[in-house]
Amino acid sequence: MIEVVLLDCDRATAGSADRADLLAHALGRLGALGVDVVLHASGPIDDVERLGRRAQGPGRLFVWSSSAPEVLEVGPSGSTAVATPYDSLPGRSPEVWARRQLVGAGGPDSLGVVTEIAGLDAIAAALSAFPPMVGDAAWRLEVNGFDPRREGDVEAWMTVGNGRSGTRGSLEEGREESSPGVFVAGVFGGADDDPDGPELAKGPEWTRLHPQAAGESVDLDAGSATEHRRVLDLRQAVVFRTWRQELDSGGRWNFRSARFASLCDREVMALLAEARVDGADEAAAVSLGGEIPPPASDGAVASVETRGDDARITFSVEARHGGTASFAIASDSDGQGRLERLVAVERAAGADGQGATGGAEEALDRGRAAGMSTVHARHRRAWRDRWRHCDVVVDGDAESQEALRFSLYHLISAADPEGDLASVGARAMTGPGYRGHVFWDTEIFVLPFFTWTHPATARALLAYRYRTLPGARAKAARLGYGGALYPWESADTGDEVTPETIALPDGTVLTILTGLQEHHISADVAWAAWHHWQVTADHDFLVTMGAEMIVETARFWVTRARVGDDGRHHIDEVIGPDEYHEGVDDNAYTNVMARWNLRAAVAVCDLVPKLAPDDGGDLRSRLGIGADEIEQWEAVAANLVDGFDPDSQLYEQYEGFFDLENIRAVDLAPRPFTGEMVVGVDRLRHTQVVKQADVLMLAHMLPGAVGGDVALANYRYYEPRTCHGSSLSPAIHAAVAARVGALDEAMTYFQAAAGLDLRDHMGNAAKGVHIATMGGLWQAAVFGFGGVQPESGGVQPECDGVRIDPRLPRGWDRLAFPVRWRGTLIDVDATADTLRLHLDGPARVAVGGSASSLLERGTFVATAAEDGGWSALEGVNMR
Repeated sequence: MIEVVLLDCDRATAGSADRADLLAHALGRLGALGVDVVLHASGPIDDVERLGRRAQGPGRLFVWSSSAPEVLEVGPSGSTAVATPYDSLPGRSPEVWARRQLVGAGGPDSLGVVTEIAGLDAIAAALSAFPPMVGDAAWRLEVNGFDPRREGDVEAWMTVGNGRSGTRGSLEEGREESSPGVFVAGVFGGADDDPDGPELAKGPEWTRLHPQAAGESVDLDAGSATEHRRVLDLRQAVVFRTWRQELDSGGRWNFRSARFASLCDREVMALLAEARVDGADEAAAVSLGGEIPPPASDGAVASVETRGDDARITFSVEARHGGTASFAIASDSDGQGRLERLVAVERAAGADGQGATGGAEEALDRGRAAGMSTVHARHRRAWRDRWRHCDVVVDGDAESQEALRFSLYHLISAADPEGDLASVGARAMTGPGYRGHVFWDTEIFVLPFFTWTHPATARALLAYRYRTLPGARAKAARLGYGGALYPWESADTGDEVTPETIALPDGTVLTILTGLQEHHISADVAWAAWHHWQVTADHDFLVTMGAEMIVETARFWVTRARVGDDGRHHIDEVIGPDEYHEGVDDNAYTNVMARWNLRAAVAVCDLVPKLAPDDGGDLRSRLGIGADEIEQWEAVAANLVDGFDPDSQLYEQYEGFFDLENIRAVDLAPRPFTGEMVVGVDRLRHTQVVKQADVLMLAHMLPGAVGGDVALANYRYYEPRTCHGSSLSPAIHAAVAARVGALDEAMTYFQAAAGLDLRDHMGNAAKGVHIATMGGLWQAAVFGFGGVQPESGGVQPECDGVRIDPRLPRGWDRLAFPVRWRGTLIDVDATADTLRLHLDGPARVAVGGSASSLLERGTFVATAAEDGGWSALEGVNMR
C-alpha cells in the first residue's frame, strides 16, 4: 500500500514543457488520495510554487534538491522549510529521509520510487478503485475460515472505531452466531429496575447487506466456501473481507468489502462492497443493498424513529433515561454489484441534554461531496500520523509485535480527543462487557499511553472526570465524607452505577462491595491528573481542571482517615486492587496513594499561582482553601499508616495480611485462575492468595518512591501469591518484573497479557477486548523494557526530566518507540548494545542511572556499559 512516492524530477520532467502540466495534474490526484510526494532533483526544481498551488490535501508535497540545505514542504500558501533531522543534509539519500520521516515503520511497500509521471498516474488509479490492503504482514491481523465458536471473539477483534463510535466486526449478511453491536460513546440508557445499571445504547446495523445472486440470497451456507478471509489492516484501520464460494445454484461467488470509522471526521463511518458471480451459464444479476436493521427498543433504547428509504435513511435513537444518537445513512449502488455506504452519527448525552440538531445529515453531506476515495484517504492519513507518534517496533519477536500493534489500534480507536462527553469503558466499544462502564482502568492503564503519545486525548479523558466531579462530591457526601469520591463504575453522569450483586459461573450469587469500599479510585484519578501535567507541562489543564480534582480528592481522604488509639491515622473498611479481600483496614495501596494525593494537593496550592498568577492565583479563594486546611493535609499525610517494614522492606498488603493462611497461588494450580473456583469463596478471604497486583501497583505507579530493593523484595513476596484472576494483572507484573531486572519473568507475563484477547486466555473475549490490558501492554513495553519514567518520583514540581533505561528481554533484537516529554518528541531506538535517541526539540533526559542533562534538537547515542548501565550520551550529525 503506497503511502509516499519519491519522484526523480531530473528524469520525469526532462525534455518536454508539457510534462510540467502533467506532473501538476498527477500531484493533485495523489494529494487528494492522501499520498505524500517527494520531488527530488540534482538542482533547483522549476515552478515549485505553481506545483504547490495544485497540491490538494490530505497528501503533502515535499521538494528535495541536492543543491539546497533543507527540504521544503510546498502547499497552496507557499513553501516552508521542514524542521528535518540530520539525514536531510545535502548528499544524504532522499529515500532514507522519506522512509524515516514520512513512512516510519510502514513496511517496504509503503514507499514507491518512480521515474516517470505515468507511474504517478498508475498509483492514483490503483488507490481510486478499491482500498488497497497493507502488504507488510506485521501490520495485519488475519482470520481465515469461519468458526462459529470463535465468531464472538473475531467480532470484538475486528471492531472499527474512532472514539466517537465502535462497530463490531460482524459479517455483513448476518449470522445466527453473530452478536452485532454499534455503540456510540457517552450515550447510555437503562430501565429503572435494571440491577446492572445503565448500558451503552446500540445504533442501527449500518454494515448489514443482503447479498443476492439471480434473486437468491447468498450466505456461507449457500454452497461451499473456497476462501473466507478477514483482515484487520492495522496500518490504516480498515477491516477487509474476501469471500469466494461455489454456489449450489452454479457459478462462483466473489465478494470483497472494506469498512472503517474515520479518524479524520469522527462522525463518519464507511463501507465499500463489491460482488460478482463467475462461471455461470448466464450472467447472474448481483445485488447487495436492502433494509438496515434498527436497534431493538428494549433495555437501553427507549425508542427509534426511522425516516427515509434504502438509499438514504435516518435513525433517531433515544436512550432510556439517557442521551440520544442520530444516524444518517446513504447507500449508493451501481446496479452491477458495487455498493458504497457512508454513515454519519451525531450524539447528545444526558436526559436533560439537547436532542439531535441535524449534524449527522450535515456530516453525511460533507462525506458524499468529498467522495469515498477522499474520505478514505483522509482517514488513512490520520492513522499514519498517529502511528508515527506511537508505534512500538519489536524486531525478533513477531508475536509481540502483533500484540502491541493490535493493542495500540484498539487504544486509538477507543478514545476521542474532542470534548468531555465520554471516557473509555472497560471493553471500550468492542462489546457489551461491563455495559460500557468506566473504571479505574482508564486512568491507570489506558490514559498513560495517551499522556505520553497524544496529550490531547489524555486531556479529554481527564476532562470527563472533571465534568463528573459533582457526582463524585455527591457520592462522598452521601457516605458521610467531604471532598470527592469518584464512583467505582461510572457512565454518563458520574453517579455510582456499580451493580449490587454478581453471579459466579457455578451459580453462587455474591454481593458486590466495590462501589461502597474501593475508594482508591479517587487517588487514582488525582494521580492521573498530576502525571498528565508532569509529562506534558500542560499548565492550563492543571490550573483549570487538574488542581481542583486533586484538591477535592485530598479533602475526601482527610475525612476518610481516622485517628486510632495509637495516635496514627488509619483508613478502615476498604477494598484494594486485590478484590478477594474486602472490608480490610489500612490497605497499603490505598493508604500510600491517599498520602500521595494529600501531598499533591499541598503542591498544587503552591504551584498553581506560580503557573498562572492572573488566572490561577485565586485557586485557594475559589475552592475555599485556608492555611489550616493545607496544614491538615500535611499532618494526615505524615501520620498515615502504610504497613511498611524497613527490616524486611515489605509492605503488608493490609493490617493482618501476614497472619492469613500462608498459601501461594503458584503452588495451587496453573495460573491464571479464578480464586473462588480453586480455593473456594469462604476460604479464599482467609488466605494470602491475591487476585491481582496490589502492593506491586505502588512499585509500578510510584517507582521513585517504591523502587530498587523495596520493589524487588515486594515482587518476590507477592508474585507467587498472585493468581491473576483479573485481566489487569499480567501486564503490570511484566512492567514491574522488567524494572527489577527479572527479564525472563517479565517476558512470560508480557506474553500472557499479549494472549489475553488474541488467545482468549480469560474465555470472555467475545464480550469485548480488554482495553486496560492493552494499555498495560504498552506500559510493559515502554515503562518496563523501555525503562521510561519521570526522572523524579513523588510530587516534586521541579521534576522536568525524563529517564530512559532500556532493558531488552531475550528474543527482542530491537525495541523502538516514540514518547512525548513536555512538548518534545523523543524517538527511542534500543538494542542490547546501543541506545539512540532523536529529539525534535529540547528536553532534559537522563539515561540509565545518570543525572539528566538538557539536550537540544538532534540525535544522541549511548552504548551499553559493563556494569549494565549506559555510557554518557554523545551527539551525532549535529548541525
